[in-house]
Formats: sequence, C-alpha cells, structure tokens
Amino acid sequence: MIIIAVLALNLRPAITAIGPLLLEIRCSMAMGLQAASLLTVLPMFCMGLFPLLLPWLGQRMSESVWITVGLLAIVLASLWRLWLGDGAALIGSALLAGTGIAIVQAIMPCVVKRWYPQRVPLAMGIYSASLMAGGGLAAIFSPMVAHYYGSWGAGLGLWLVPAILAMLLWGLRPREALAAENHGVSIHFFSIAVRGCWHATLDWQTVVTPA
Repeated sequence: MIIIAVLALNLRPAITAIGPLLLEIRCSMAMGLQAASLLTVLPMFCMGLFPLLLPWLGQRMSESVWITVGLLAIVLASLWRLWLGDGAALIGSALLAGTGIAIVQAIMPCVVKRWYPQRVPLAMGIYSASLMAGGGLAAIFSPMVAHYYGSWGAGLGLWLVPAILAMLLWGLRPREALAAENHGVSIHFFSIAVRGCWHATLDWQTVVTPA
C-alpha cells in the first residue's frame, strides 16, 4: 500500500506545480501564453496518447520495466528543472515528465488490482487519493520553496525527492508482489480494448455519420 501511495503521489506534481509559479516562469523566460500553455498541455496529451500505444509498446518490455522507465523519466524531468536554461528546455522537461506520468498511470491500476484482488476498492481508493494529494501538495509547497530559495526552478525541482523515493520503493517491492506479477495481463487487456475500439465499424459509423 505504501508503494502504491508513493507512486501515485508522483503522478501530478510535475503538472500542478506549474500553475502557482506561472507568472514568475513567464517573466524570467519571456514566454508567451501559447508557449506557457504547453507546460500543461503536453503532459495531458501524453496521458491520452500512451494508452493507445500500449498494446504495441507492451510487446517490447514487461510492466515492471515500463513502470521503472516511467519513474525514471519523472526523476530526470525533475532534475532537469533544477538547471533550466531557457523556455524550450522547460517545455522539454514537461514532455519528458508527461511521458513518464502517462506510462505509470496507464499501467499502475492493473498492477494495483492484481496485488489486491480481494481489496480492490480500498487499494484503488488509496491510489486515487494519493494521486490527488500529490497534485494538491505540489500547488501548495512549490511556491513556498520557490519563495524561500528565490528560484522557481527549486519549486519545480523539489519533486525530484519523492520521485527518487518512488523508484527505490518500486525496486525494493516485496517478493510477494513480484510473484503476483503477470506481465501479459494489462497488455492483453489494453490490446483488446484498443483494437476492439478501432475495429468497431458500426460504432465509428455512428460517430462520423451525420444525423
């Protein structure tokens, strides 16, 4: 449960930390509104795109490896934000963080349900609550840290710490969790869901055909 909570805690700060610091970011980077909007749009785009690619990408690596890759992307994006040089780098860090978030968010619910098949409501409740809590904590603490250190980069890079903790906990998860992992379950599920959607000819005709 602790692993689930910590992983979920890292799936929103890279996005919600931007809002309270947006004015400082725009002034220091001379970013326009359109460029600044990419800081939140790109992660959301990744979260929508990755589940569609999962049936194909899942054939390359296991769930465990994908989650590790996703967490690593969040760690690197947070680290990158400590030494940003321009607006393009900040946008690149948003894309990297969004990719990591999308990977973990797409796979983690299936892992949660497999770890706790008899306690799915409780486990998913903790996962959802931690996910929302991470977003709220980032909106509160990022501007506080940025004000204390006199740098909005510190407010964004702060979330490197919980991201590293999540990677360590994921790598040290108990043997019972490792034994319960079935690498094909979520990949098979997403494959059926996505391919079924694309091949539902009648449904697509209903959507695209004018009334």
